[in-house]
Amino acid sequence: GLLSDLVATAVASETGRTPELSTSGGTSDARFVQHHCPVVEFGLVGKTMHQVDENVPVEQIHQLKAIYTRILSDYFT
Repeated sequence: GLLSDLVATAVASETGRTPELSTSGGTSDARFVQHHCPVVEFGLVGKTMHQVDENVPVEQIHQLKAIYTRILSDYFT
């Protein structure tokens, strides 16, 4: 849908990579929210996710910020 396209375009623009759209993975609150508004789950993924001492490289945080900034900018233009 439109929200998925918006996020995918922002990811591709900021990373040069085409994101994989998938509904596989874990359980989230999106299963409830989807009945009220469009939902896209997006964020960093790493080998230590949801573990003690979870971590990601700082550069990925900066890149994630740029992606979220582009999503908001594109949404409101």
